[in-house]
Amino acid sequence: MKLKDLLTEGNDWQVKDIIKMQKAHERVLKAISALDNAVVNLQKVSNKNANKPNGKMFITDADDMKKSLDRDLMNTNTKFWTAFLEYRKGGKAAFPNDWN
Repeated sequence: MKLKDLLTEGNDWQVKDIIKMQKAHERVLKAISALDNAVVNLQKVSNKNANKPNGKMFITDADDMKKSLDRDLMNTNTKFWTAFLEYRKGGKAAFPNDWN
């Protein structure tokens, strides 16, 4: 059975709701990009202040954040990205005329 056949509620949706869902879905990508940029900036600031008291601690923590971000969120094989792509796939199947 196709995903399209499972979606029977299409008549209850309004185009404005579909557009809101799609825009929220797209904002996830922007938020992830912003988070990645913020962590990279945090690494830069930490590295700049490496010689100050406790500077090495901040470098280690910032590096750990970046590694975790890359491993858990930026890796497209994680559960997050599987769900992200399924959401988009469902939107396109349910609303082929309104989901870009």
